[in-house]
Amino acid sequence: MLSPKFILGLLIFILSFHILATVNYWYQTYAWLDMSMHFLGGFWVALTATALISNFQFPISNEILKQKFLSLFIVILSFVALVGVLWEFFEFGYDVFIFSKGYSGALQQGVGDTMSDLFFDLLGGLAFLVIYKYLNTNHSRS
Repeated sequence: MLSPKFILGLLIFILSFHILATVNYWYQTYAWLDMSMHFLGGFWVALTATALISNFQFPISNEILKQKFLSLFIVILSFVALVGVLWEFFEFGYDVFIFSKGYSGALQQGVGDTMSDLFFDLLGGLAFLVIYKYLNTNHSRS
């Protein structure tokens, strides 16, 4: 599940679909699509962060993260939240510098949209962590 090919493939799918949805105004047509894409984005960020922590040595203790799921949970969800907030800053900047000049459609739909986006980012990260914990628990028993 944590193979680099899978991670890259999921990223390419998410970005390609996001471009198609933006160009074809699917986000305006299908209100639920934005939530689904943020869920997938949060899932991908958690997947990528877990793979990086599992495969590389970082200043944070790799062994503690592997042994204590709560530590991994906090680190991964914090990273998902950080990336989600940075994405919202990107959308805000896009609206200020691109949309306000009349070049394209607005990305930000208000505070409610931003909070929903962050919620679904975290929900996607949480979904990944639940799956990861389930798969690691089952492999430990086998």
